[in-house]
Amino acid sequence: MEEKGDAASGEVARCAEHGKKLMYFCRVEKQKVCSKCAITGSHRGHTVVAVEEALSELKESLTAKLVELQAESSEQTSRLEEIERNTTAAQEQAEILERQVQDDFAALRTFLDSEEKVLMELIAAEKQKTLEELRRLKAECLQRIAHLKLLIDPLDAALQTTNVNGLLKVLNTSSDRFRNPYETVNDPIVHFEAEKFCGPLQYKVWKKMFQIIQTVPEAYTFDHSTAHPYLQISANRRSVIPLCAPLPVVSMDARFDTALCVLGAEAFSTGKHYWEVTVNKKDKWDLGVAFNCISRHGDIVYRPSDGIWCLTLRDGCHYEACDDPDIRLKVQHKPCRIGIYVDYEGGVVSFFDAETMQMLHVFRAHFSHPLIPLYSPCKLEDGALGDQRLSIFKLNV
Repeated sequence: MEEKGDAASGEVARCAEHGKKLMYFCRVEKQKVCSKCAITGSHRGHTVVAVEEALSELKESLTAKLVELQAESSEQTSRLEEIERNTTAAQEQAEILERQVQDDFAALRTFLDSEEKVLMELIAAEKQKTLEELRRLKAECLQRIAHLKLLIDPLDAALQTTNVNGLLKVLNTSSDRFRNPYETVNDPIVHFEAEKFCGPLQYKVWKKMFQIIQTVPEAYTFDHSTAHPYLQISANRRSVIPLCAPLPVVSMDARFDTALCVLGAEAFSTGKHYWEVTVNKKDKWDLGVAFNCISRHGDIVYRPSDGIWCLTLRDGCHYEACDDPDIRLKVQHKPCRIGIYVDYEGGVVSFFDAETMQMLHVFRAHFSHPLIPLYSPCKLEDGALGDQRLSIFKLNV
């Protein structure tokens, strides 16, 4: 069936087979048909509706499709804007980081150049002092050798004669005119005192370098008033060990009563901080930071949304960053010491293998309360081998 007629002129098209107006729409064949086509013709038995109804339905479908495409276009436009914002932010953050790295290394180079210059000046001064003294001793020694030669030559010549009177004369003259050279006291011969500059040079410079390094391992301590009764804090407050039985401690609001945790004694709400925790070969532990206002009662959930940024180890090999959802970490080498870095203004909490300084995970956040270190050596299990304590590393410089 074909249509004939000029739709553009407003005339209704007619069926090429029956000559009737195409007033209906076949939903099966997706085309306009006449009444005869629909009743007895090739479209008999098909679902047929009036053209106006079909037109309305088609417009509804197109409208729905248009809305869907417009929504997707709007989504992509928003995505593009976010990409552009992130591109700008990435460029700005990278430039800031590049400048910071350049400034940090420039400070180290300036310090090392200054230390090298001072040391080289000291060595040069010691060298000059030693050489001047040796030149003085050499000149004095040459003068004495020449003086001794004046004594030796007449004596040597006299030994060649057999005239007794001549020998006596030379001996009498020698004793009157010349003083015995061995009566002169010689100044000690100096040497270059290299030992002044020996020793662990790089170590000495490294220790002095801490004067310019802003972030070094801080010797934090545990707040024993927050420790769960099954946790024992060492006398120096830098080690915590799980126990089989509870300690007779006083119950207080600050103390954890369910979670086997203890907080640090030092909170901070500004600056950059770094500390290290020795975990040895423990099979499980929890380490991180938390808002100092977190509840100490009942079970707690390690989530940034709850004000806790934490890394955990279970079964000796399963490392997780506690997020929503948790993030399983791939750690090839089991660290014996964990480094924790916090940049409060920068909104960063990072965890490192403190021996290799390989980053394990980084959280990004916006901090609204003071932060405080959080630790858990986890429950002491029967048959647990090895040292079960957590210890805060103290760098001795």
